[in-house]
Order: sequence, then C-alpha cells, then structure tokens
Amino acid sequence: MQFAFVPMILVCAIATGAFAADKPNDVARGKQLYTATGCDQCHGTHGQGGAGPRLAPGPIPYEGVIMQLRKPRVRMPLYSAVVMPDSDVAAIFAYLQSVPKGKAASEIPLLKALSY
Repeated sequence: MQFAFVPMILVCAIATGAFAADKPNDVARGKQLYTATGCDQCHGTHGQGGAGPRLAPGPIPYEGVIMQLRKPRVRMPLYSAVVMPDSDVAAIFAYLQSVPKGKAASEIPLLKALSY
C-alpha cells in the first residue's frame, strides 16, 4: 500500500516543478540540452520565441511542457520519453525557469531617451 502514494507524490512534484529546481546543475545541463536538441532553432537562444512560441522567462507549467513534447500540437516535433527522457525535460525546464525577465524600456537609458 505504500507504493500507492508514490505516484501522487510524483504528480505533485511535477505539478509544482519541484524536481526541475531541486538540482542547481540542472540549469547548466538544461541550457546545454536546450541547444543540443534544437529547441533554440524555433524558440530562440534564450526561449524568447521565434518560429515557435516564447518559452521564457516564465515558462508554462512543467506538466504543459511534458504534454506538448509527448503529444505535440501544430508543427512541433514529437519528443518521446525514449528520445528525451523526463530527466532531460526537467533540466531544460530548470534552465527556462532561470532565464531572467528583461528590463522595461524605461529602465534602458537609450530607450528612455527616445521616449517622450
């Protein structure tokens, strides 16, 4: 009966993104995987978007990322668990969570000088 609780704990960890942020090394590994698997080709070098939607800063919830990878919509290629294990997805998600939000135009001197 103890094993019945394991899936629920796993679901809670996924829903909160807990295991993406647990390991600091996941950010560096996630950044490397993001580029190596070609995510940057459609979603931009830092997840800012391009041919594909913006992923960072503030990515969609982890479960949404998994769903989109495993059962993609539109032109997104399929990334099965064999091609991209959940541990790799968690690392990429950790990287996307680490992308800082950009400054507002009013905080950038050159842009601030241009606005009247």
